[in-house]
Amino acid sequence: MEETRHGPQRQPRRRRGTVLLLSLLSLLVAAAVFIKTGPHPLHQPALSPVAATPAGVRPNLLVIMVDDLDQPTFDLMLRSGWLPNIQRHIADAGVRFDNSYVSDAVCCPSRATYFTGQYPQNHGILSVTKGVAYWYLAAENREDRALGVLMQQAGYFTGHIGKYLNGYGMFSDAAHVPRGYDQWYGLLDPSTYDLFDYRVNQSIAASGRTELREIHADPRTGAGYQTDQLGDWALQFLRDARGSGKPFYLTLKPVAPHIETQSFRDDPALGYRATFREYIRPAPRHECLVRAYLPQYVAPVQPGPWCDRRLPDTLAYLATRPSFNRIDDDKHPRLVKVLQPLSVANGDIGALQRQHQMRMAAMLAVDDVVGRVIDALRDNGQLDDSLVLFTSDNGYFFGEHGLNSKLLPYEESIRVPLLARPPRGYRTAAQQTAIALNNDLAPTLADYAGARPLRDSDVFDGRSLRALIDGDGNAAHAASRRQFMVEHYIEATTMELAADFPLYDQLSEVATQFLGKLAGFELGALGNLSYPAYKAVRRQAPGDNWLYVQWYRERSNRPQVLDDARWHVDFEELYDLDRDPYQSVNLVPLLQDADYRRAADAMAAMKRDLDALKGCKGASCRDVEDR
Repeated sequence: MEETRHGPQRQPRRRRGTVLLLSLLSLLVAAAVFIKTGPHPLHQPALSPVAATPAGVRPNLLVIMVDDLDQPTFDLMLRSGWLPNIQRHIADAGVRFDNSYVSDAVCCPSRATYFTGQYPQNHGILSVTKGVAYWYLAAENREDRALGVLMQQAGYFTGHIGKYLNGYGMFSDAAHVPRGYDQWYGLLDPSTYDLFDYRVNQSIAASGRTELREIHADPRTGAGYQTDQLGDWALQFLRDARGSGKPFYLTLKPVAPHIETQSFRDDPALGYRATFREYIRPAPRHECLVRAYLPQYVAPVQPGPWCDRRLPDTLAYLATRPSFNRIDDDKHPRLVKVLQPLSVANGDIGALQRQHQMRMAAMLAVDDVVGRVIDALRDNGQLDDSLVLFTSDNGYFFGEHGLNSKLLPYEESIRVPLLARPPRGYRTAAQQTAIALNNDLAPTLADYAGARPLRDSDVFDGRSLRALIDGDGNAAHAASRRQFMVEHYIEATTMELAADFPLYDQLSEVATQFLGKLAGFELGALGNLSYPAYKAVRRQAPGDNWLYVQWYRERSNRPQVLDDARWHVDFEELYDLDRDPYQSVNLVPLLQDADYRRAADAMAAMKRDLDALKGCKGASCRDVEDR
């Protein structure tokens, strides 16, 4: 067989969905506004900051982490001018990491990795349902050794505003405040995913006051809309931080553009396709952009400045993605069995368009908050002394491979935005092609703060990106990574959790239903699709660009980790991303062909490296990543 630039030539196989929408998408592309596919506007030569951070000077640290923002949608909005504050204040004055990934593409494990700098196999938060309970109720309290504690002990004024970990607030101790925070505004599940009616645990250490608040936003004026309210609290935190006389560390975590739980649907007639019908409501001032999808739309009291424009065309955008609505039979059988092509006739395409449009509209309030926060830093004289990071906890599928979720090891799910504005900023945008992981965020922040793990056992698996951000030319170690591990574990049932933590028996019926429903959404389990566990190696180096996946079949009723005694390899996938960037052709069935010797050799090497990564910790992880 012969390999071509666009992938290997092979016998035609069933490609469900590709022909179904060909005529529609062709017409849309022809009629749509041109979507630029050339070099990204941020792809400029890497330049040094206006002035590098002096040695020994500890900057303020601001991390803005959104929820479920995929890299392609982020790029679409940036280049179309829909995120002007993120563009002007962070992207144009900082570094864009073009190869930024997460090591587990689902909320809770990814966010625990942010707090610890560790792979999920090492921090132990392995799923959505094993969230807060396994974080601070377990015998080994991980919360007491997380990033907030490190920063506070390093002399920082610390704060958290927004989403924490899945399940926070669903127990009898909803007033629990993690150690390490001078100010805490933690959204309480299950209301976290409702942007108009939500609860928050507000704690101000200086006053000794902790208050559980219930907020109901005005649907006409938008007062109290969750994203905006988080911004208000951020501004108050910055005022208090300035008065403290200390550098500050703040995590600001809006829920947008994650869908809202009030839109969850579990319709047996729709099965998995129900996920395409879920959405998030934008701020009232931005509803004008999606009024076609709002039957009860009423013009807001104060319309936003965008109302005379139209959001980028979702279907024209998706038509540029070859994996859209393409279900390949050589992927895991559990996916192939359940997934069906989207169609216009049954409303799938219209529902997906609404979902994507409303997610983009919801991001506008995030952009507004970024503008307000950066303006406040500048007005307070703090901006030049601040590191600002913008990222997401994971990516998302919008019909690519027939999917509408995250969690899987494909690019749309594991690749995330990462922008870094260093102290004093850059004169023009810079680009960084080195691999960056969410494992790296904690060690990067600790490096700037001069903080270290509290115990020898709390080692970082990731590495500091400071040299890459500062542009000081001493970046060899940070840029030496050639590969990394991606992992996912199966969800625990409520019965299994109750066996580990009696506190689960105290969950209300509503909370229990919510937790199961949320896990179902995160996994795409609606319609009987639940993903098996896997571990994968994503290798990315010049001429050596691969994804190798091992899917596992469970041998134990209650697995905690992947080990040979409990699991065995059930299915494998291999993709050559240089020739097949959309991961459409699984090469494993072709490896017996002599023309695929290079692929077979690459897979053998990645198997060995994956075995090493499964048991790695700290420096041993970085050693394998650099091979």
